[in-house]
Amino acid sequence: KIFGVDMMGWPADIVAHFQLVIVGGLIIFFLVVEPHGLAQLWRLAKEKLRLWPFPY
Repeated sequence: KIFGVDMMGWPADIVAHFQLVIVGGLIIFFLVVEPHGLAQLWRLAKEKLRLWPFPY
């Protein structure tokens, strides 16, 4: 079941296009916020967790 069609009563073609807009928006958001990609976010998270109990 698609959320917009069943719950909101929207036409299926509008929901399909809206899903594409959301995915495209997320791609643009990640490119603007983190230009090095999710790999850089993963490296930062690993580095912070490695030093987490000892902040010095």
